[in-house]
Amino acid sequence: MNTTAAPDADQALSIEELAARTGVTVRNIRAYTTAGLLPPPRLRGRLGLYGDEHAQRLGLIRALRDQGFGIEAIRRIFARAPASSWPDLVAVARSVSGSLFAEEQPVVVSAKALAAKWQGQMTPALLARATKAGLMRELPDGQVQMLSPALGQVAEQLAALGLPLEAAIGMQETMARTLRTVARHWLRTLADSLLSGNPIDPERTAQLLEKARPLATGAVQAAFPVILQQELDALLRKAA
Repeated sequence: MNTTAAPDADQALSIEELAARTGVTVRNIRAYTTAGLLPPPRLRGRLGLYGDEHAQRLGLIRALRDQGFGIEAIRRIFARAPASSWPDLVAVARSVSGSLFAEEQPVVVSAKALAAKWQGQMTPALLARATKAGLMRELPDGQVQMLSPALGQVAEQLAALGLPLEAAIGMQETMARTLRTVARHWLRTLADSLLSGNPIDPERTAQLLEKARPLATGAVQAAFPVILQQELDALLRKAA
């Protein structure tokens, strides 16, 4: 008689079945296991079997990775958050990915209409630069998604003042690069604060992130005019 216990019903997925169920590739499942984010599978002979805990962890890993969390941060979350809170954490991560910080609705325009806005100055090369900076997104059908219509209007107004579009895009590239550094610092500071608690409180996490949006954008709006004036004064002193 075979005395080997049969695996529980929730512990009977092969790695291929787990990949199909969660949308995570077999390669990444193995990588997350090696990194310590997933417990090893239960073995039945040479076959590794996975269950609900693995699927739940992978759902949270995907949501957090989509939001930009690194492997070490996710490891800290698993170390501090009880399994019962994972569904709440997934919901929080998905709400963040659902444009928590974005205040504008993107606008889709044709490439022809976009070029007409700047009297034909929008070349494929300039569009590629704006796309790389994260200000626009080229869609599969050839249209262009402007992620910030208000920023596009600023570029139009600069062009109307006689500034070449290439110069306007260069200014926006610099701004995007600088603000991206600021945003990363803000988010990492928030993440460190959220991970400092034990256990993690999903409700507190959602409230902190929700309140962080107006505070972050308000800080940039308040600081930039002051810094701009300081730089203008410095420029005038050099020219004197």
